[in-house]
Amino acid sequence: MKPELQTYKSLIKAFVRADRTARIAQRAAERKQQLALLTYRRMNIAREQAKKDIDPSTRMKLIKDMATLNKRVEILKQKAPENDKKLLFVQDTSFLRDQILSAQDDRHIQHLEDIAAFVDNQREYDELIERYNPGARMSQEEKVKRTANKVGFQMPS
Repeated sequence: MKPELQTYKSLIKAFVRADRTARIAQRAAERKQQLALLTYRRMNIAREQAKKDIDPSTRMKLIKDMATLNKRVEILKQKAPENDKKLLFVQDTSFLRDQILSAQDDRHIQHLEDIAAFVDNQREYDELIERYNPGARMSQEEKVKRTANKVGFQMPS
């Protein structure tokens, strides 16, 4: 295999691995936001259904809308961002591929290999920081809850 092609593959793999956790967190946040929006819509439909002066056709439409929203909520709850296969690919690599495959200088290729190694090492460093310092990325509220729990208290929700 050509060294350029091998460099290209290692660089893409490094980018995918490094970016995956951030993309999973982003997808989880989007999922949470969508669930909140659907829950809000369900509450509005429930309020409309509770009104006494609604004609039967409107009531049936509200029931259908509620069923549709319930189905969408269940589908969203079942989807786990970690299982999304789209996160295993980089969207557009044409620029990177052109840069690597057009490289004539061995020094340029070595530089790109060093970039791939740096990205891998940075990802591993971030994982180790998270593993051995779990409170580093925790919100203040979560820190307070854990501290209270250590001494036997429960924080009100």
